[in-house]
Amino acid sequence: MNLFDKRSPFEKAKEQTRSISSQIRHEKRQLDREINRSDREIQRLSIDIRKHAATNNKDAIRTLAKTIVKIKHDKSRLYTAKANLDTIDNAVKNQLANIKITGIMQKSNEVARSMAQLMKVGQFQSVAGQFSKELIKMGIMGEMMNEAVDAAMDNNELEEETDEEIAKVLDEVLAGKVGQLPSVAVGGTTVREAAGAAAAAVDEDSEEDEMERRLQALRS
Repeated sequence: MNLFDKRSPFEKAKEQTRSISSQIRHEKRQLDREINRSDREIQRLSIDIRKHAATNNKDAIRTLAKTIVKIKHDKSRLYTAKANLDTIDNAVKNQLANIKITGIMQKSNEVARSMAQLMKVGQFQSVAGQFSKELIKMGIMGEMMNEAVDAAMDNNELEEETDEEIAKVLDEVLAGKVGQLPSVAVGGTTVREAAGAAAAAVDEDSEEDEMERRLQALRS
């Protein structure tokens, strides 16, 4: 305890709240960058799927689709993490308003639940642990709540890519017509050009088959 600290409980809480809110804004910016990276990776993999679809490489298509499903799972967790950060930020600010009126900081089960959810996101375990310590100092979380947060980390469940999700991704990526495919360069050739070349090859084969049938008819 600092005997020379003459600040009121509200002034102390206000400084702590400002510090936590600043950290939360920083983490949310990091999350936005990760979400944007995920979107770019999904776009790149979708292009690769269309390229392999033109050559009917089914194994490659399925592997790429599974990767997209995994990225989407991770992206969903990132959005959940953002929502939990907002919950913690709002709860801390509400507690600050409460201490201004009553002079007492109340414990919040809502904050503990959001912190437990953050612990399920791998890259947030260290950050959530630091937040927990600061919130315990402020009086918003208790030691028992912190134990519940630790337990949530132990129960972190891994999601698996289901066939249904893989099929949905493939339907989203490949459902459009050739002319609607994005004209993005892959290995010096655009996806539209690659898909168009594949379609043209099919048409040429059909024409050759038709000519062969006509020749056979003439011979007979």
